[in-house]
Amino acid sequence: MRILYSATYGLVLGTALLWVPCSSGAETDFEAEVKKHMNDPIGCGCSKQDETDLESRIKQVEAAIKEYESQIKEWEAKEKSAKESLFLTNDNRGSVQGSVGFRMSTVRTANARSFAAETDAGCFTTIDPNATSCLRGALQDHESVHKKACEANKSLNPFVDWRDKQRVVDYMKEEQAGYRKESERLQQELQKMKKYCSLDKSIRWALERAAADRERLKEAYEDVNGLRKVLR
Repeated sequence: MRILYSATYGLVLGTALLWVPCSSGAETDFEAEVKKHMNDPIGCGCSKQDETDLESRIKQVEAAIKEYESQIKEWEAKEKSAKESLFLTNDNRGSVQGSVGFRMSTVRTANARSFAAETDAGCFTTIDPNATSCLRGALQDHESVHKKACEANKSLNPFVDWRDKQRVVDYMKEEQAGYRKESERLQQELQKMKKYCSLDKSIRWALERAAADRERLKEAYEDVNGLRKVLR
């Protein structure tokens, strides 16, 4: 595996060198720069649109977290006044989501893209297939919170929605946790983008090729290892 990796690294560097002038010392400097960043994470994208999408979504998520905090306090006060638990219904769920959605819309950047994601009562997650690589991971992280809650509470009856027995406050805390997890991923993607996209294009190209080749080698190794187990 180490030999294969070394060969791939040399091939990537050799191809990437075609992007830079063949002056004295240019190849050595280029190789050193690629090697320096070989283990750095690859940015999800370097377009202005990708940056706008991330920054806008971060603001929206922060607004959602704050609005849920306000709504949680309000519903806890309602429960205290009623002296009983208040459970989720289509009406109060719609009311809460409407309020959160409004707060998010007020901070959204006009040309920013956004994509839908959902985890149904059967714990199956759906993410808009058009979601960009910069946003998809954050959406998956958010939905992982709902999926975990669903799998812990879902009914054995496929026609029964487990959320019908969920407190409104618990539902909002779950949503808030989802947005917090999403926020962490968005911040990470933005930081990776800023660092990665500051590199020269030829360096980025070499790093992307190296990452792709490493992934192919990993898949090939797993295939061979799997075949070895079958043949035992």
